[in-house]
Formats: sequence, C-alpha cells, structure tokens
Amino acid sequence: MIHTSRDVLLVGEESHVVAQALTDRLRRLGFRCHFASTMRGALEILKSRGVDVVLSEMSLPDGSGFGLVGRLAGLPVTAFLCLPLGSSCLWLPAIDAGRDCWGQEMLQPADFARTLEELARRGPAAPLVRPPIPQAHAA
Repeated sequence: MIHTSRDVLLVGEESHVVAQALTDRLRRLGFRCHFASTMRGALEILKSRGVDVVLSEMSLPDGSGFGLVGRLAGLPVTAFLCLPLGSSCLWLPAIDAGRDCWGQEMLQPADFARTLEELARRGPAAPLVRPPIPQAHAA
C-alpha cells in the first residue's frame, strides 16, 4: 500500500529544475512537494512543518548539502544529496529514517526512481537500509 501523506522537501537553487523531472512521479507516489532554495529556508520548513524526505543539492547558496544533512542527523527523516553529472545526477543516500547511511552506493536515476517507490510503500519509520545482524558471541 502506498502512503498518501508523505512530504518531500527539495532543496537548492536548481531544486525546481530537478523537481520538474521528479514532481509528477513524487505526486503519483503520494508525496506532497515543498521547495527551499537555501539551507536556512529548508531548516525553516523543517521546523514549521516537518517532512519525511529531503532531496538536496550538494552546493547551497548559504552552505552545503552536507551541512544540511548534519543538521538533520537523528531526526526521523530520509535524506539524499544530488550530485550533478552532465544533464542528470547521481543520488547519494545520507540518512535513512533517522539513521546515518553514509557509504551506501550512489544511485543512478533509475535506481533512485525505484528507491522513491519503496519510500512511498514503506511505513513512516521503516528504514530502507537494513542494519547488519549482529553476530552472536559465544559465552
């Protein structure tokens, strides 16, 4: 089942351009789209209403996507950073349902599209990245 009350925040000066390619898909998946050009604007939206997913450019007029992600650490959000590559981009997973997921493989556009579908299907607190199962230690 796809959840219909999910909010996504697109952050960056080019977020509306990126959103052109994503907005229809996001809306079909049940996401409500919000936009901010700067880190400050993103933090204001997050403080006033909260969101489930943050999609940010790496370079922001008043900081970086890394700085924004650092401010989101521990919050129940999922965040990706957009790394421009020609006329497309790669998506770097940063936070998954409040959990740090640095080091995950960057996502090509088609993989990112599948990830958005999974985000829409999962429950609000369920992570995409499964934590490793700790090995039992012999006593």
